[in-house]
Amino acid sequence: MTAVAALRAALAVEALKLRRSVVARLATLLLVVLVPLGSVGMVALARSPRAVGPTAAKLADYATGDLATTHLLVCAQVLSVAALAAGGFFVAWSFGRELESGTAGALFGLAVARGTIALAKCLIALAWISGCVVLAVAVTTAASAVVAAGSGEPLAAWAGARNAVVAGLLGGGLALPFAWVATVTRSQLGTVGALVGVVALTQIVVLLGGGSWFPYAAPSLWAGMGGADAAAAVGLPNLLLAAAVAPLAIAAVVQAWRRLTNV
Repeated sequence: MTAVAALRAALAVEALKLRRSVVARLATLLLVVLVPLGSVGMVALARSPRAVGPTAAKLADYATGDLATTHLLVCAQVLSVAALAAGGFFVAWSFGRELESGTAGALFGLAVARGTIALAKCLIALAWISGCVVLAVAVTTAASAVVAAGSGEPLAAWAGARNAVVAGLLGGGLALPFAWVATVTRSQLGTVGALVGVVALTQIVVLLGGGSWFPYAAPSLWAGMGGADAAAAVGLPNLLLAAAVAPLAIAAVVQAWRRLTNV
């Protein structure tokens, strides 16, 4: 079997697992339905007279400005975190389940190499999370168009959609290192714990002022989650650093699966 044929076979198997995965179905629902609803809903709440006190203060940035632009701004901020969380849970399931249950050993009896199986898992995870991000932005854009038309406000250019897609893709790519964590720990729960720990660490790094050069903080800050000044501090080098995490993680996971023993 050639390398291309092996990868194609592994991709077909992993795609089948994805379609039957309850984790993937729930995460898809979260990204494609709840993110657009949350984006439109938070802007509506920010502009409602019912928003008072702490709620009004937290949503103050969404209370003014073009309606569609604000919807997509919120979508970008939510996606930068939601794509990381959804992707992290999925790779914890995809890599950790087979190692945790002991079924991974059966995979090694196949003609497809272990590294190829790991590469296929990563590529399927990337393709799935990318599709969810694009769909989430498309649904948000459509919902925003309906709301904006109903409000009588003119529709603005959808430049914010590009930023939302970029923020979501960067967030999704940052989930791949947790595939390596799942491989090393052989535990889904341990991997989820690592994901929660990184999210907490990100908050600390941002508070200390180093968020722009921290890959797990840069996409959210660039999307405006930390305010206009924090967003201005994130440039192309910072985003490229965040984007480099995914290919490095794939290389690490493939190498780890090549060296797997005692499964």
